[in-house]
Amino acid sequence: MYFLYYYPVGFDQPRDRPPLVTSALLVLMAVGFAWWKWFPHALPLPPWRLVYLGGSAAPWAAVTAVLLHGGWLHLLGNMLYVAVLGPPIEDQLGHARFLLYFLMLGAWGNVTHGVFTALNGGTAGVLGASGAIAGLLAIALVRFYYARVAIAWWVFAPLQGVNRVGRAHVPVVIAALIWLLLQVVEGLVAREAGARVAYAAHFGGFALGLFLALALGWHREAQTASRLARARRFLDRGQVWAAEGELVDYLRARPHDLDAALRLARARRMTGRAGDASTAYRRALTIATQAGRLDSAAEVWREARRGGCTLAMPAEQLAQMAFLFEKQGDYRGAVEAFLDLYRFHRSDRRAEFALTRAVVLLRGRLQDSAAARDWLEVVRCEFPSGLWRDFLEAEVRPERGPRAMGPAGAAGPRTASAT
Repeated sequence: MYFLYYYPVGFDQPRDRPPLVTSALLVLMAVGFAWWKWFPHALPLPPWRLVYLGGSAAPWAAVTAVLLHGGWLHLLGNMLYVAVLGPPIEDQLGHARFLLYFLMLGAWGNVTHGVFTALNGGTAGVLGASGAIAGLLAIALVRFYYARVAIAWWVFAPLQGVNRVGRAHVPVVIAALIWLLLQVVEGLVAREAGARVAYAAHFGGFALGLFLALALGWHREAQTASRLARARRFLDRGQVWAAEGELVDYLRARPHDLDAALRLARARRMTGRAGDASTAYRRALTIATQAGRLDSAAEVWREARRGGCTLAMPAEQLAQMAFLFEKQGDYRGAVEAFLDLYRFHRSDRRAEFALTRAVVLLRGRLQDSAAARDWLEVVRCEFPSGLWRDFLEAEVRPERGPRAMGPAGAAGPRTASAT
């Protein structure tokens, strides 16, 4: 006797959406099992009426049977597969499409089992999500071929005195091939032994999942996404130059990916190229602001400034950043953004207001009277007598006398030009 148990326990694919449908399916599977096992008469319709029996069951039973399970091991094993494979696929497909494909794959697997059973003269019904799970594995094989799966395994051969357990990270391709091999071997053994496992449903679901993934072009999306996955692994291993090359190629195909643009900026900063890093940070800021993600844009700005990168952004973006920082209570960030608007866009109609607002914040919110007086001297030198200059003269009331042209460490007010 020789037993091999093999289950996925993790998937290294990041996601942006919460797995709402996956969670709901897991709950429904657990509730369906409880209904089947302990409360079969709680509803007017008994659960066995929802089992799919090829040729004699209602057509909708092929779908309802997906959410029913006949035993603890059957339920827990399928729930584990759904919990691991469901979230990354749901993240890519969206909630509605994921639910549609899951039920379609499960129903097709059940129908495949019914046809196979009828051709062999049998009448056994089928229940469980195995067909859907096999289809999800096929989709993962195409869409996430570059990813890695954490698997837990147990080899138990009592007659040979073997009892081993372990955990390993393997590529999705290897995991899928091992699963297919096990299905073939176990299916042949089960046929000889008369076991009642619906292996035909597994193969039917897998075949449909593979067909859908290829027909819908998900392999082409995977080729692009694989570059980002390789970049992450290179960065984890400290191979910054290799990561940068992958990120550049990825951004050519996905120019609006904010996370990738940030990773590129960080990679360039790690190699000491502040100018190239600044360019990448500006790109990330543009992506965030064009998408209306101003909070993300603010975080990009802060990160760039902490890293010593100069961001000669368009005047409109600088104004947005400055007002956002002030609204958030980040007055130091607001002052920096207002001063950059003045430094890089002196010919812009907002330049005088930006410098005026920076002086007011320095004087009032930041209680930095010395810096406020320094910048007021800049106003005296740069601005003609008028509304903003008169306002600041009354607001700051600095001591008379010559002072430096700008605060210590700041870019000289006469050295920058509008770009």
